[in-house]
Amino acid sequence: MGSIGFEEMLIVAIVAIVIYGRDLPSVARKVGRWYGKLKRQVTDMKDEIVRQIPDDDDFKAPPSSSEPDPPGHAPPSPSAGLPGPDPSDPEYKGAAPFDPSRSAAGGNGTPGAPAPIPEIPDKK
Repeated sequence: MGSIGFEEMLIVAIVAIVIYGRDLPSVARKVGRWYGKLKRQVTDMKDEIVRQIPDDDDFKAPPSSSEPDPPGHAPPSPSAGLPGPDPSDPEYKGAAPFDPSRSAAGGNGTPGAPAPIPEIPDKK
């Protein structure tokens, strides 16, 4: 996908002359007005979005700790601040043990092997 070349513009001009004929100047004026209105609306929308963004004076970053991380300390994971399961919940059963028959390998121990397709009983 490149830019529009001279040949493409020439073809568009010829097609426009054939289709619109004597009405081409008025059609071109209308298209120009529509383009101007669209451009103004996009500019107004951009200005409104910029007005909605708070100034730098209003933004206050959360305080950071001045102490560096101890050596060997890994950075927090992306989900570090997300809540996990609540062990005090009576429905919490802990992590389920690994069941090789439910793995993607299908229980045969070959990584990436397709799982067996269960048979569907016929309805009679």
